[in-house]
Amino acid sequence: MKWIYSDYEFENRINNLSWTISGKYDEDVSISNQDYNSKEVAMYFAIMAGARHKYIEWDLVKKYIINRVKGGYDLSTILSLVQIVLNKVVESKVMIDRPGVEDIRSKAYKDIISGFSKIYNEDILQKIKYANVLEGMGKHPVVDGLTRRIMNSIKEIDVNKNIVDILQDIDKVYLMYFEQILQGEDINKEYNYKTKDNINFDTFSDFMYEELYNDEENFIENEIQELSSSILVESIGEMSIKESSNSANRVIYVDEEMVNKIYEKIEHYYGKSYKNKSEIKKIESKNCRGVHEGCRIHFTDGVLRSECSNVAQIKYATRQKENNISKFRDKVKTHRRNIAKLKDSLSRILIEESESSRVYSDCGTVYASRAWRASRSNNNKIFYKDIVSEKGKYVIDILLDASGSQSRNQANVATQGYIIARALTMVGIPNRVMGFSSFMDYTILKRFKDYEDSIDSSENIFEYFCAGNNRDGLAIKSTCDGLLERGEENKILIVLSDGKPNDVKIGKDRERTIRGEMSYKGNVGVLDSAKEVRIARQKGILVLGVFTGKESELGSERLIYGKDFIYTKNIDRFSDIVSMYLKKIIRD
Repeated sequence: MKWIYSDYEFENRINNLSWTISGKYDEDVSISNQDYNSKEVAMYFAIMAGARHKYIEWDLVKKYIINRVKGGYDLSTILSLVQIVLNKVVESKVMIDRPGVEDIRSKAYKDIISGFSKIYNEDILQKIKYANVLEGMGKHPVVDGLTRRIMNSIKEIDVNKNIVDILQDIDKVYLMYFEQILQGEDINKEYNYKTKDNINFDTFSDFMYEELYNDEENFIENEIQELSSSILVESIGEMSIKESSNSANRVIYVDEEMVNKIYEKIEHYYGKSYKNKSEIKKIESKNCRGVHEGCRIHFTDGVLRSECSNVAQIKYATRQKENNISKFRDKVKTHRRNIAKLKDSLSRILIEESESSRVYSDCGTVYASRAWRASRSNNNKIFYKDIVSEKGKYVIDILLDASGSQSRNQANVATQGYIIARALTMVGIPNRVMGFSSFMDYTILKRFKDYEDSIDSSENIFEYFCAGNNRDGLAIKSTCDGLLERGEENKILIVLSDGKPNDVKIGKDRERTIRGEMSYKGNVGVLDSAKEVRIARQKGILVLGVFTGKESELGSERLIYGKDFIYTKNIDRFSDIVSMYLKKIIRD
């Protein structure tokens, strides 16, 4: 810890104070590089630094944050929310053990706030932080209704619970309010925000299966380290405005050495690639250009069907597969009827279209029963020709959005994918089913079923689970490469998605980025995805977009997929939608 007056005796005193509070004399508790111009602030920081190490199990917090960010949570939002709640937990506990801390806190808060020329309160979480600080000073801040509701939800969290229960309560607050806020929805009306009763937390404990990177390898280690060492008031003043602006662009800053280590770990977390390095390098040099500059692509069959030493990830994938299969079996008779219905429907259409039609003509093959007309009638069409349909054969790719935003639909998406793939295979149409998501600079393309796989391989689709972000343009482009190599005349790509393209931006430092100039979100992601869809269609691929997300994003999805676009609020209709589309394509 730096002390602005170079008062080494005082610096030694506050370091000892941190260790005394924490009781962990073998740990470097005071790790901030912040300069303080007030002894009260320095003392309060020392107390809180020690208390955080004493009362908080940071390994569990890290697992939770890493798991949620990989699952699609906004990094800056969940970090701020965790900071607010854990600060409340730590303060309450340390003031019970040491009542004098409350007076030190009030003086420290007053000194820090008086040093800010402007309070950054345009963001709800920043307003909550500021309001909490004022309440800690014994004041009664006035805030808007939404901010007050969120503050009340946070106050309802029992600080005496264990850390896992507290994290679950944090999860509830995030899902009740911030999912909608981040989507730009108006939740100021009380009836419009979610309640705890309509949120499903069956899979909350998934984060316990998260395997931590080593400290030097963890891609959000720096952010979590700052969280565990900073006090609440450090992030509500003018100094944090630039930070907040950067986080809006979903920028994660890491050094190059850390990035390279994560690249080496990708097979450990997603399974070994089924393509060799030279193939991948060729694909990346072709596809990872422009806005995808610096990105990488990982083709895998997943941790259950390819080489993988990550026991925790295997357990998680196995558990999710069992959950998907269990949900399928709950309505197994209905699903089997839907498979049979889709198969019969496609079979009839294919038979109809493959039948030859006979046309009578004045040349061709002699039709014996009409030969007598040659000399006795003016109707000289005694020949015939059999016209065979020239539409050709079909091949279909189904690309499933496997980003974190689909996590609540996992079992339903897996079931619908299984129904379609099994029916297509039964009628002899080659089909491939893949899921796409992104992790750091990687776009992950997970293959559940390949074109020539047996019908039983359709069950691999139950391995579908969701995590991370979605870089739609690169996923579509890389999927079309394999589709174009097929010899069938009619190539079809069906993309199921529930949100706009959205991926993080990776930077080596605050000045220079590894990937492109802009993060993959908003107009950048939408226009790039739309471009790749247009290119695919120009190359003869029929592309259908099936959208299951929010109505507010319909405009973006229409821009990407154009007229071959279907919106449905019910994911269970996916197989019906695909059936109707295929009928239309085959008959036309």
